[in-house]
Amino acid sequence: MIEEIVNYHKYNEKLAAGGQPTAEQLEALKNEGYEVIVNISTPSARNFLHSEHSEVENLGMYYVHFPVDCSALDPVHYSTFSGIMKGISGRKVFVHCGGNIKSSNLIHMYHVLEEGMDERISFETLLKIQEPEEKWNNYFKMMGMRGVYAEI
Repeated sequence: MIEEIVNYHKYNEKLAAGGQPTAEQLEALKNEGYEVIVNISTPSARNFLHSEHSEVENLGMYYVHFPVDCSALDPVHYSTFSGIMKGISGRKVFVHCGGNIKSSNLIHMYHVLEEGMDERISFETLLKIQEPEEKWNNYFKMMGMRGVYAEI
């Protein structure tokens, strides 16, 4: 059931990401041991699940909602995302936005900037999920990454 989430990707035993899960998929995530749901969709997203907060809490999981507008990427978006990820370190986490575009890009940055993963290796994983728009490559560079978009 969770593999049916749009652009679902399991990074490791503690982290996965995808597009907007349904109520049934949230329950499946709980059954797979996920403890925290991080939603970075804006409420104006076409597939935003307005009951998600209550659905997640009723399942006994933690819910974090930090809406990111990717039409105006700013350093505060990454620094806040990084703080959230550090704050829930050690827990099994599912991060999502509408289609796993913003979430996979921010996870890519987190892997490189906070966990020291080689940028090229992380980017190759990102390309298995989606090919980021040029604005993301510019954002990677703004935040101190090489921006390997053009190198691959």
